[in-house]
Amino acid sequence: MKKSGILFLLFLFAFAACRKNIDEVTTIEDPYEPPIVHWTPQTRPVNGSVFGIVADASGTPVAGADVQLGNLTTTTDDYGHFAFNNVTLDARGTVVKVEKAGYFNGSRRFFAVEDQTNRIRIELIEKSFDYAFNATSGGYVETPDGASITFSPNSIAQADGSPYTGEVKVAAKWLDPTNVRTLDLMPGNLQGINRMALETALTTYGMMAVELQGANGEQLNIANGNTATLSMPVPTALQGNAPAEIPLWSYNEEHGVWVEEQFAATLTNGAYVGEVTHFSFWNCDFPGDLVEFQLVLIDESGDPLSYYGVSISLPNSFGSGWGYTCPDGSLAGLIPANEELSLTIYGQCGEALYTQTIGPFTDDVDLGTIAVPVSVLSQTTISGTLIDCDGDPVLNGLVIIEFDGHHITEPVSDGTFDVSFSTCNNTPDVVLTGVNLDAAEQSTPLTAPANTTTDVGQVSACGIQLQNFITITVDDGSGPATVTYTPALIRVDSTPAGIIRVNINFQDSTISGNTSFVYFGFSTLSPSAGDYSDNNYVEIIYDDALSWSLTDNTATGFDSFIVEEFGTFGEPVIGTFEGTLTNTAVQPPQQVAVSGTFNIIWQ
Repeated sequence: MKKSGILFLLFLFAFAACRKNIDEVTTIEDPYEPPIVHWTPQTRPVNGSVFGIVADASGTPVAGADVQLGNLTTTTDDYGHFAFNNVTLDARGTVVKVEKAGYFNGSRRFFAVEDQTNRIRIELIEKSFDYAFNATSGGYVETPDGASITFSPNSIAQADGSPYTGEVKVAAKWLDPTNVRTLDLMPGNLQGINRMALETALTTYGMMAVELQGANGEQLNIANGNTATLSMPVPTALQGNAPAEIPLWSYNEEHGVWVEEQFAATLTNGAYVGEVTHFSFWNCDFPGDLVEFQLVLIDESGDPLSYYGVSISLPNSFGSGWGYTCPDGSLAGLIPANEELSLTIYGQCGEALYTQTIGPFTDDVDLGTIAVPVSVLSQTTISGTLIDCDGDPVLNGLVIIEFDGHHITEPVSDGTFDVSFSTCNNTPDVVLTGVNLDAAEQSTPLTAPANTTTDVGQVSACGIQLQNFITITVDDGSGPATVTYTPALIRVDSTPAGIIRVNINFQDSTISGNTSFVYFGFSTLSPSAGDYSDNNYVEIIYDDALSWSLTDNTATGFDSFIVEEFGTFGEPVIGTFEGTLTNTAVQPPQQVAVSGTFNIIWQ
C-alpha cells in the first residue's frame, strides 16, 4: 500500500505597527502600504509532478475546472483530477490556482517534494449571491453561521473606482476553524506575510470569503477611504485560548499567501470584530516562530502511507498546517518552533485516525520514520483467486475496487490477489470487479464488506466484454512493454469557437503505490468515426512503475489516430493510435514508439 506525502504546514506570527514621521508639532500617518510589496519570496526550484483533485464543499468532484500552475494550464476530468508532470516546482512554495464559474476562486500553496508526485486537494466554495442591500443607505448581512458584515452608506465603488448607488448583491461564506474540511476549502495555506514583510506561520481562528456584485453582475468593492465591519464567530472550543485582539489578514492570489492588514480584530461577545478596506478572503490568525521538518509515514508492515491528510497543530488549537502525503510516505514543511505539537493523520473521509505528540523543537528536525498502527487505519482486506473462462488462473489481470467515489486497481499476475486498503469508517461495502486483460473480459461486479477481512473465493473474469480501457504499448528499442488502464473516461467539451474536444483520460493509484495518468484526445467540429491523424493531441502518458513520462514535444500528436466507432451518449468510442513521443522520465530524454487502442463508453 505505497503511499507518500508532503505537508504544507504553517502557523503564524503577527506584528502590528504603524510607521510615523514625527516632527516637533504634529504626527502624520503615512498611507498604508501592504507589506507584500516589500516581500522577496524565498525560492528553491525542484523538479517534480503535481496530481490533484478538485471537488466542491460536499466532496463531489468538479469537472471542467480551469487549473493554473505558473504559465501552465489544464482542466479537470470527470473525476475532478488534474496533473502537471515533470515540471519545475518550488520547494519553498508552489501555488496552484483553480477557477470555475459559480464558485469562489480556489488555490493551494504547498512545499514541493523533489522528484515526487506531489498530491493536493482543492475544494471550491459555491458562490451564491444570497444577500443584498442598497449602496446609498448601507446595509447589514448575516450568514446562517452567525458571521456578519456591516456596510456604511455610500461606501461601495465600481471596479474603476467610481461610486456605485444601486443594489449590491453579496456572496459570503464563513469557514469554521474547528472543521478539518476548512483546510481543503481555504485558499493557499496557512502562511502569511506580516507587517515587517517577513514570512510567518498562521493558526486560524476563522476566515470568511466575500464578493460584491452589482444589479447587472458588475464587480464591486469597498470605495477608497471607506471600510466595512466583519464579525466572525469564535467556536466554543477555541474561546478559552482566543486572544483579546488578533491581526486580520487578507488573501493575496498572486503569491498564495495571507497578508497582514492595517487593522486588527477585537474579541467582542464571542466574535472577532474588525474593519476591512476591501473584499477577498479574510482570516483571523495568531503567531509562532518556524522550523523546517521532514518525516516518513508507514504502517506497521513497513508500507508507506500515501495520500493521507496530515495536520500539525498547537495543543487545544484547531488551526494548523495541512497537506497530503506523496507516494513514498515522506512529508516536509514548516512547523512552529518551541512548542509541543499534535500530529494528526486523517482518513479517506476526513476522520481523524491517529494522533501523536511531537516537539518542542528549537532547530530544523528530521523526525525519521513514524509507524502508524494498522488497527487505526480503517483497513479493508480482500483476497481471492481470479480465473478465466476455462477455470484457469488469470496471469495478466486486474482487480478494480470502488467505494465512496474512490476507485483503486491492483495487478494480478498469478491468479491470486490479497489487497489491503483504507476506507471510510462508515463505508458499509466495497465493489470488486476482476479483469482478464489478455482476453479483454471482466467479471460481474461483486460486493464485499468494508473494514474487515474477506476471502471472496473464485472470481470469474469471463463472459462480459471489457470496456472503458486504454491499452498502450511503448517500445524504447529494448523491447515493447504493454499496459491496459481501466476504468478510463471520455469527456466531450465544446470551445467558444465551436470546436469539440474529445478528451480520453485515465487517473489512478494502485495499492502497491504505482501512480499513473493518461491524457490525450482529438478535436473536431462534429464527433464521429474517422481519421484524426492531423487533429489529435497528447498531454501526458505517465506511469511511475514503468518510468514512463511520455510527452509530445512537437505538439503534433500521434502520427496515426483512427476512431473506428463513435456511438451516441452511452455507447462506445473505439479507436487506435500510433506515433513517437518523448520519455522525459529518463535522462537524457528518449524518443519511444507508442501505439495502442481504446474502447470507452461515452458517459
